[in-house]
Amino acid sequence: MMAKVGPDTMLPASLQSPEKQKNAVHRKKSLSISTILMNNRTASLLNPEKFDILMASDFTSGFEESEACFSEITHKAALIINAEVCNLFLRDNKEQKLYTFVKDNDGNEVRVTKPLDRGITGSIILDPLGFNVHDVRKSRRWSHDLDELPDTTTKSYLAWPLHDSADDSSIGVVEFRNKISKGDGSFNAADAQMARIVAFQLGNAVVRYKQQTLLAGRDEAFKKVYERNCDNAETISITSQDENNEGESSHQSMSPIGVVRKRSAFTLAPSMHGVSFKMSDTLPFGDRSWDYDVLLQSDEQLMAHAIDVFEERGLFSRFSIPMNTFVNFINAIKAGYNMDSPYHNHYHAFDVMHVCYLLVTKCRADEYLESFNILSILVAALGHDLGHDGYNNAFHSATCSELAVTYNGVSILENYSAAYLFRILRKEENNIFARLSSEEMTKMRSRLIDLILDTDAKNHFVLMTRFKHGLEMKQLSRGLLSSMVLHVSDVSNPTRPGAISRKWAYAVEEEFFRQGDKEKELTIPRSPFMDREFEDLPKMQGAFIDALVFPVFKLLADFLPLVTENCIKPLQINRAFWNNMQNRGITTKKDILSYLDTHQKDDILSYNLKDDVDISSERSSPDAPIPGIPSNAPQTPGKESVRRMSLISLNSVAYDLVDPELGEGFDEPSTMTIRLRSPRRSLKETKAFCVKKMKMKMSIFLGSNLFQLTLFLATIYALFANDLHLAIGSKETDGTIDIVTFIVLLLFLVELIISIICVPKYMHFFFWLDLAASISLILEIDFLLTLGSAQGSPDQLSLAKASRAAKAGARAGRLAKILRLIRLIKVVKILKWLISFVKRRDEKKEDENDTDEDVELKMSVVGRKMTESITKKVIIAVLFMLLVFSLLDVNFTPDGRQLQLDAMARHPSSDILRQSFFEAHSNIIELKGLGDYFVNAQRIDELREVEKLSLEATSIPSIVAMFDVKNETSQTAWYSLGTTLIVTTLLGALSLLFSRDAYRIMIRPIEKMKKTVQQLSENPFLHLEKMKSRGASDDNETDMLEQAITKMAKLLQIGFGYAGSEIIAKSLSDGGELDPMVPGVKVNAIFGFCDIRDFTFATEGLQQDVMLFVNKVAEITHKHVVESGGAPNKNIGDAFLLVWKLATSKHGGRSNLQKGLFDASLTSIHKIIADIRGMGTLAAFLQEETDKSAAWRTSLEDFKVDMGFGLHTGWAIEGSIGSKVKIDASYLSPHVNLASRLESATKHYRVPLLMSDAFVAGLNGVFQSTCRRVDSVTFKGSNEPMKIFHYDSVPIEHQTDKPKNYAELLSATSWKDEAEINRVGVDVKEILSSLESGTSVSIRNIYDMAFNAYIDGQWGKCKVIFHIWLEKFPGDVVVHTLVEFLRKQGFVCPEGWQGYHALSEK
Repeated sequence: MMAKVGPDTMLPASLQSPEKQKNAVHRKKSLSISTILMNNRTASLLNPEKFDILMASDFTSGFEESEACFSEITHKAALIINAEVCNLFLRDNKEQKLYTFVKDNDGNEVRVTKPLDRGITGSIILDPLGFNVHDVRKSRRWSHDLDELPDTTTKSYLAWPLHDSADDSSIGVVEFRNKISKGDGSFNAADAQMARIVAFQLGNAVVRYKQQTLLAGRDEAFKKVYERNCDNAETISITSQDENNEGESSHQSMSPIGVVRKRSAFTLAPSMHGVSFKMSDTLPFGDRSWDYDVLLQSDEQLMAHAIDVFEERGLFSRFSIPMNTFVNFINAIKAGYNMDSPYHNHYHAFDVMHVCYLLVTKCRADEYLESFNILSILVAALGHDLGHDGYNNAFHSATCSELAVTYNGVSILENYSAAYLFRILRKEENNIFARLSSEEMTKMRSRLIDLILDTDAKNHFVLMTRFKHGLEMKQLSRGLLSSMVLHVSDVSNPTRPGAISRKWAYAVEEEFFRQGDKEKELTIPRSPFMDREFEDLPKMQGAFIDALVFPVFKLLADFLPLVTENCIKPLQINRAFWNNMQNRGITTKKDILSYLDTHQKDDILSYNLKDDVDISSERSSPDAPIPGIPSNAPQTPGKESVRRMSLISLNSVAYDLVDPELGEGFDEPSTMTIRLRSPRRSLKETKAFCVKKMKMKMSIFLGSNLFQLTLFLATIYALFANDLHLAIGSKETDGTIDIVTFIVLLLFLVELIISIICVPKYMHFFFWLDLAASISLILEIDFLLTLGSAQGSPDQLSLAKASRAAKAGARAGRLAKILRLIRLIKVVKILKWLISFVKRRDEKKEDENDTDEDVELKMSVVGRKMTESITKKVIIAVLFMLLVFSLLDVNFTPDGRQLQLDAMARHPSSDILRQSFFEAHSNIIELKGLGDYFVNAQRIDELREVEKLSLEATSIPSIVAMFDVKNETSQTAWYSLGTTLIVTTLLGALSLLFSRDAYRIMIRPIEKMKKTVQQLSENPFLHLEKMKSRGASDDNETDMLEQAITKMAKLLQIGFGYAGSEIIAKSLSDGGELDPMVPGVKVNAIFGFCDIRDFTFATEGLQQDVMLFVNKVAEITHKHVVESGGAPNKNIGDAFLLVWKLATSKHGGRSNLQKGLFDASLTSIHKIIADIRGMGTLAAFLQEETDKSAAWRTSLEDFKVDMGFGLHTGWAIEGSIGSKVKIDASYLSPHVNLASRLESATKHYRVPLLMSDAFVAGLNGVFQSTCRRVDSVTFKGSNEPMKIFHYDSVPIEHQTDKPKNYAELLSATSWKDEAEINRVGVDVKEILSSLESGTSVSIRNIYDMAFNAYIDGQWGKCKVIFHIWLEKFPGDVVVHTLVEFLRKQGFVCPEGWQGYHALSEK
């Protein structure tokens, strides 16, 4: 009997045959409730744990075409399906065969093929519904010679094809043979569902593997399709959170002095040139949040918002975008949108730009994106729907519109929008990219096209697959992240606050209805959700959220965790709202607005979120259309898509578990542990693995808290239970006590055996103690003694027990007690375990930074040996003392009962002796051998054997007397209990006290010293000052050694610095001879070089006090550098090298751009400048360090301390420089030299700080907006031009100190007449108006205009603008320097000017 698995409705349309796809639309409407319930019933058969294993990311991770991988995956799949055999075959399109990998008899990997046109396996690959047969021999597809496996008899057979959704093709087959079950051995519907999921997962894994193979082979066509614009420079290496935290500075973006939003030339102002705004039109920084509603803003406010966003990200400054050009560009963008479109208008463009900005800033995407990427995202957001007419791509394709013909039906509107955008940018007045180089412009054009095309809904699943693949490979490109940010922003309306989200939902619905009306007019099939007569807004929004918005935001949240808080939570609330509306039957916009007006005025609705917030449980039907996604969109499903495609809903209603195929009950266990087998091993390897695994499990069991607690209770029982039973027990409880004691004996033996197997070096002292302690229990188990004495007489047994009970005269009894006391060592061990457990628990409650001495360190080798030695000696001493005392405990006083019994034996006929014997011993219970036999049978039966004492006459053994010694036994037992308790206390106290003193005085200091050295080898820059050190002590050598090691460690840190970390680590961790010449390591870092101005002059005047001066400067500099996450390196008298190392991933790349570290380094430099300048003169600088009568005060009293700084970033070689006689740990690189060149250039430009273009590019946007270009130069020894930047710590309007040649500079830049101004093309009135406005954007716009004219060689224009600038800002030293350079050239640009000049200074 053969049966195919499931109806067509169980498969997505992409996997159905073309004819079935054609009829699917008609069939969907006729789906009955019973059919859906049947699907749910099938889903309810699935085992959740098996399903979770299939959906786990590691099920197919690391897939490759090899026998080992095929074997591992098929073993897993076979266990999940409960099949005897699972095989995986892939399709070879060239040979038209199926192939797999197996091992031959020699263990070599062999590729085996099967034909496609014959056999059962080849027939499956074209069957989209899979194949399930109960008896394969009855199938006409089966070919015994071709399909049967060696050493296997196949009966039941289940198979599914592997599918490539993107190409809509089958790429392989996964087959299962012989169901392992208690039934008839057939695969049921639940197995078929699981097999289908296995096929989907394997299909995705095979597709990913082939894509990776193509990528590894540098296939250009694949790279174009799969990962556009991905170059090595733009690779993001993804690291774990711990790795990031380990390497990256925790410093966040700081506000340097002057960066606070003050009204200066390079800070944000309330208005900008070219556009008139009221003060209320500006958008405060705090208002740029998720509840910003563009639909409420005027065009002027939207313009202000765009300018504010670009300004804050530093894009105007970074890319030299003139304000007029930007305003023209925004106006052109607005004009390019169709305002008749309800949704795709310029409000949508500004809204997408706003969400992009929020994702970049509030969700921290800017940690991975450079300014170039952010600029491309924001521009693409503004232009991604330019020219959109309100009809989607499917409509244009169906109607063969002019656009569809022009763009060949491929991303029609997106291609049109991209072309429209570049038509706008092609006009000079709109070209905001005019200052980009040709290479940068080519890259920007390609990037913008990719960004806009990736917003095509048809590319949604492909984009998700690319991004998911990048996360799995631990590498993303910045271009791909940019596309993801723009795409999620384009579909972000449901993630906004409720009122805003609903506005956009109404707009989308209206635009859909307009298209539906047009489709009705043209008599073409109406698209889903576009029929005005069947309005269902909640259903449309629910499907849109479930199928598109939630999965893509969830995927982005895997990379940017803040997306969860900012986007996904509001999305869940909105999803709950639409679900609530649908449950209430409110489906139209009119009814929804009426409901909101009636029930609540604000946006917080009173509906139950309990069952609605979890979107994952609100999946729409997989057959339902997705709003905005074409039905033919290529899909490479992720985890959530596979859940929908397999119709699995673990929250569905429970039905009777009836197999719909077999018609009989099918019961799966509710809980199940599935062990996935590893690849096959040899017999020897398997045996060794099993032994190792068994030992590991036994060790875990031996050290478990439960077993240790059980041993503790068993030891307490073994010590006290027998004596306590003798004291207060009865004859009836003897059997129970023997059984419990026997169980305790077995427990001790189990511990002994496990310890022998698992504990290294156990067969020594403690083994013999444990063995003796365990054997001593045998003497307390009566039925074991009975078995041992079975050949003896009852009288002998009675005598033996009596002698053991007496304990006063029997040496064997004393020895048994001594052996029993050996078990006291177990109590000591348990007490130590309990103490350590309490310590560990208390340590968890302590603060992580608390390094108090009492925190327990890991036991060292010497500590462990000393503790064990002390414990052994204490145990031996105490046990020896007890043994000696027990052996010497001899009672020389004769027993009166024995004497009287001997007297009666000598005079058997004396009634007086007999009478006095009974009067003296009222506890006699039996007397025989003296004529009349006396016995008290009742009392004998009531007493235990240990409570009876039998004595025989010395001369006549047949005369025997038995006494009741119950009271004596009880007293002896209580005495034994007290002795045991005292000895227990003594043994434990001595062991703990001796060990504690040794640990406190000797072991702990040694362990702390070892720990310090070990920590330094692992982290050479451990903050040793946080480790509490002991006070000075003259008579404690360990304290002195500990302090000496700590001091030497601090000296190492101070002497070698951050660059010497590898030297310290290697020297302390390696044994043998010292070798300080550690090989160099390439690192990426920020380099700062600073120099004290006029140091030679200060040195000659200060003489010996110059060291105080230098150290004071170093103290200020080092303090701020260390606080910012950097480290000082070279101290060369008047100069310092400062380094901020950038964290790198294991692959050598940077996990993120670490802009916070760049910001922190710039902040620290400005703090140093502020502190130095705040000191004023040298006298104030050294006021506390030197004598007021020092000789230098007469000549250097008014000497002003000043410094220059250069900042650059790049690679360097970190290592030791020198020889074994003397080394310095430092950095060698041309980038270090460039930092020094920049510092030297500060003297030429008369500014305290210069920064390279590479350094400025690493800053956050808010910092970039405060930096201005100073010049474009080449330094000595380099032919590569570099743009250098400066940050004005003092606003330029406050720089009023005119240079001595100020009049000459004004005269040199003045113009002769109006003709000269007209000739250079300068509008003086406009420039004056911009400068008088006092706004930062306008002022910087004028400076950029002049600087661009300087770079472009338009020096006549530059001359006029700089003249106006000098009149407005006479103290701007940067412009002074540029004017002096231009004046030397006569304001005539030389031939061959390339936009830069050479600096001769070093």
